[in-house]
Amino acid sequence: MLTELITLLTCDGLEGDDLADCVARIEASPADPELEWIEGDGPAAFMQFAILAELGDFVAIGDKVDELHEEISEQFADPLPAFPGQEMPAAEYFQWLDGQLAARPTPYEILLWGNHFDDNLYAFIVRRKDTARVLDLADGLGLLAERATRRQLT
Repeated sequence: MLTELITLLTCDGLEGDDLADCVARIEASPADPELEWIEGDGPAAFMQFAILAELGDFVAIGDKVDELHEEISEQFADPLPAFPGQEMPAAEYFQWLDGQLAARPTPYEILLWGNHFDDNLYAFIVRRKDTARVLDLADGLGLLAERATRRQLT
């Protein structure tokens, strides 16, 4: 399950030994003494953080929506239109962004990754056709993820 999840979160960006090593580090995260500070029941809390740590090149991070927009836009060879405005509420922004990503030659969707570690938003850009599977896999592993257009995570 975890290998498939990582493959989909990275849009096939990790393969072979790189993928296997990444998955092994995430699976070992509950025993990592450097992660003692993580609070939670069971391995899912550790894996929630370890996935972010391991997939730093594949996740957009921002403490405000305009910063997140810049990070998301940088992931594409053909950048997104400029951030639509400082006064736009986050829910409205994510609806606007969803339309932009759906219109791309390969349609994408933003998934927000649950974060109880700091005040940032963590977003994965996944192929739209993979969204339901990513959410099913995350749920099966006890991980928190959701569509940005249905944002409830903080």
